[in-house]
Amino acid sequence: MDLPGSAYLYTLATLSMTFAGFCAIVIVLRQTTGREVSGFHIVLMRLYLESGLWAAAFCMLPPLLAVCGVAERTAWRTSSAITAMVMIGYGATYPMRRRAMMAGPLPSVRWMPIVAISTFIIVALISNAVGIPYHPAIGPIAVAATWTLACGATVFVLAVNTLWSDTTKL
Repeated sequence: MDLPGSAYLYTLATLSMTFAGFCAIVIVLRQTTGREVSGFHIVLMRLYLESGLWAAAFCMLPPLLAVCGVAERTAWRTSSAITAMVMIGYGATYPMRRRAMMAGPLPSVRWMPIVAISTFIIVALISNAVGIPYHPAIGPIAVAATWTLACGATVFVLAVNTLWSDTTKL
């Protein structure tokens, strides 16, 4: 069974995996220059790779459920609930995981807009999971996956210079 909008999900999953692979190549190239990989660089690398992999996983979950014979509405509901749980868990544990890799406070000025938009998306996913105010559909899942990839890509673009310098401030 082919879900409506699955072409977008497949395309975004491909783009997400390409992004993760490209970031891995950039990281390896940095290491071949003989520069040390600091805690800051590890945080950046994890953000790039995790955003690409999570976005791809969010995109592939609804088609996987459909292939397993799950009804369309149930696939959207289940995918929305799982994506919301992952986003909540990831967001809640991020400060702790960051502190384990690098010292220094989390720059709240930069992260507050991300938290606000992510919260809005999580509410949309939960609404999609329960079917209120609309019938479950692709929209919130596609937005969540796109947002996840966009966050990683934005961090990559903003931090690309730090990969080639010894600066550790972003």
